[in-house]
Amino acid sequence: MTYADNPVRLAKLLRNLAQALQDSGVDPSGTSDARNLIDDAQRAARELDPPRPRGSGKLTAI
Repeated sequence: MTYADNPVRLAKLLRNLAQALQDSGVDPSGTSDARNLIDDAQRAARELDPPRPRGSGKLTAI
């Protein structure tokens, strides 16, 4: 199976890439190529596998 066949797997790879760059000390407020790569990877991951909407947190019983 390739990443093209599995967008959720590709999104996870992109999130891990962004996290690895942050962990390596890339300046989060900078404008370097590495900082832009973090932003691009996070944006692409959200497009491929958007976060699940959370419920209201209320439990309704009948």
